[in-house]
Amino acid sequence: MIEKTMIYIYSHTVTSRLEYTLEVLFKTILQVAYKLVDKDTFKENTEFPKINYSAEKLEGSIWMQPHSLLFETNSKTQDIAVTHQKEIPYFFKTNAIADFQFDLFASSFYMLSRYEEYLPFSEDEHKRFTAHESLAYKANFLQKPVVNLWAKQLRDAILDQKPNFLFPTRIFTQLNTIDVDIAYSFKGKSFVRQLGGFVKSIFTFNFYDLNNRVSCFFGKKDPYDTYEVIKEIQESSNIDLIYFFQVGKQGIYDKNLSLNRVMQKLITKVSKHAKVGIHPSYQSNSEYDLVNQEKKSLEKILKNPITKSRQHYLKMTFPTTYENLISIGIKEDHTLGYPDEIGFRAGMAIPFPFFNLETNTQRPLLLVPFQIMEGTLINYMKLTPKEALFQIENIKKTIRDCNGQLVSIFHNSSLTDEGEFKGWLAVYKKLLSN
Repeated sequence: MIEKTMIYIYSHTVTSRLEYTLEVLFKTILQVAYKLVDKDTFKENTEFPKINYSAEKLEGSIWMQPHSLLFETNSKTQDIAVTHQKEIPYFFKTNAIADFQFDLFASSFYMLSRYEEYLPFSEDEHKRFTAHESLAYKANFLQKPVVNLWAKQLRDAILDQKPNFLFPTRIFTQLNTIDVDIAYSFKGKSFVRQLGGFVKSIFTFNFYDLNNRVSCFFGKKDPYDTYEVIKEIQESSNIDLIYFFQVGKQGIYDKNLSLNRVMQKLITKVSKHAKVGIHPSYQSNSEYDLVNQEKKSLEKILKNPITKSRQHYLKMTFPTTYENLISIGIKEDHTLGYPDEIGFRAGMAIPFPFFNLETNTQRPLLLVPFQIMEGTLINYMKLTPKEALFQIENIKKTIRDCNGQLVSIFHNSSLTDEGEFKGWLAVYKKLLSN
């Protein structure tokens, strides 16, 4: 049975790359049905909007001439020249006389699949692909959700052809996430770690830290114990909250508490008012079996399956990291964003499915991109709280304009409103206000 609001699409060749791209653009973003049809069916149809994705001009349809990208099966360096028109970037120019001069399908796929991350690139000290390596940063469109914008242009073209065609209305939403890299500054740590920290504070003349250590010893609340404040803000904002707990064994970059009674009590407590996901350890990127062990440890505490994940240090490799998460039952990953710049790593402002470019298949993993992390604003962009709020409001407006989902990352340790984090609690509250 054909739906009333159906879009007919003709392509001379159908590939998994094309099918994935159409799935994201039409079903995920525009929330409408489409059907790939042969040329005869396409030409005979007069009822539904039609998009012709071929080199041949066909009357009565929206014409977009294809670039070769969606018909290839390998990954290779692409010759990309970005053009900005009315503040919207375009690339993969194919035909100046077509309805679309640029191949929006190929451009969308390039961004969504993270095509450039499968090619050789210069890693940072943590072997990560950074924003500064990306086409979006180099061509000055990192802070634009370009795939959403291109989908809107397809929507507008369809309405020009069929003014009565019905598109569902998507609404702006927000998701608040907290990464727990270090649950407590002092509380719950072993005597050896406490003593080591005390001695270090003395020899480095860190009197702020020393004062906190002594105060906590005599009963003052641990400075990283910001969980009640987070809960109060969540309840007043009514925005969904996810905690990502790092529960791996300790290492150079993994400094959380061991899964002792204090840590288990905390995880159980926050799970009563928020969702909980795994924050795979830094070490798990080279020892893949660790992720499953960490996930099982968290599941044992919660007595529920864990299906959400975000990589510690945002450290991942395409497609290995995602395939490893799929193999252990993760359904939703929240790593897709940059450590060094805010914005849209995949040019997308809503969750979308993962596509493995090595196997050319869509995979059963939902990617939830984030746009803002306080660590980016503080440590990489070196912004003051006031400057950060300006950047946040711009991103928020951009996402609101395309009815997307604003996803933010804060850490419990940055919401102390003390020392280097003075003023950042106010930023967090403003971010979660309407």
